[in-house]
Amino acid sequence: MDMIIYLICSLGAVSGFITVLLNARLIWKIVLKKANRNDDMQLFYYRFLTDTCFGTFLFCNIVYTILSMNFPEFMVNYNSFIVYSALPWSHFAACRSAIALSISFERFIAAYFPILYRTTRSKIPNWLIFLLAISFGFSEEIWLFKFCDYKLDIPSNCKVFGCAVNSCFYSFWTIHKSIIFFSILVFSILISIKLFIWNTNGQSSNQISKANRLALLDTFVVLLFDFLPSFCGTMWPTAPVFSFDVVGPYNSVLKIIGCAIESIVVSRLLVLRKDENSVSIQNVAVRKASSRYSKT
Repeated sequence: MDMIIYLICSLGAVSGFITVLLNARLIWKIVLKKANRNDDMQLFYYRFLTDTCFGTFLFCNIVYTILSMNFPEFMVNYNSFIVYSALPWSHFAACRSAIALSISFERFIAAYFPILYRTTRSKIPNWLIFLLAISFGFSEEIWLFKFCDYKLDIPSNCKVFGCAVNSCFYSFWTIHKSIIFFSILVFSILISIKLFIWNTNGQSSNQISKANRLALLDTFVVLLFDFLPSFCGTMWPTAPVFSFDVVGPYNSVLKIIGCAIESIVVSRLLVLRKDENSVSIQNVAVRKASSRYSKT
């Protein structure tokens, strides 16, 4: 049983490292360089930062989980760290969901109401949306300790955050995730319909299509690696494959695996392709210069 948890934690640690590395690269290559930014992608830049923080804190939490399994006699005195080391990544995971919802809604408005989008979008600062997402994420702590009256009553055989919290908080966590995902799914379906119409009529804009495709990619990742595991765990709570005691932190690990895959795709789309285009342009310029020199 512990071998399964070790395997799950190892996958989570590797995925967390990839997520942090690639999103930090995206921040360095795009976000911090004004010339490389795109106005339609501003919310994605905040998501790069959120994913970096999420991957970092989850990596630290996984390290604690592995240490608690290797040194149970020593770590038993720090059992409360199961919760305290998990709350930061849980906050940023909720923040990421809120930003994903904001991106889907923004892409929906841009696709169906372009005039309204152009006239009003600049009046809503992106930092305010990010601040609201951060506030939503950190409100989990209020729900856990105030509304759910959590007392750090952790079962002795519990190793991960999912089995450490009470049913009240788990219900709140499941409900708000379901509402957010359903909203994202509705907007994504409408965006897909609009994209199909654009492609059929040959009217698609490259920049807006890129932002829309990234929004649809985000929806796919949230569905496959975030919502479905949580939904299945809620529907079949007694199944061993969805037991935290058997498989460990499968929810958070699947989420970070999805983030890692998305980071690879986004890096390929936004950074590597741009670098390849720059190299191609430089090669063409070199060939032209060599051709002129040979003629002279």
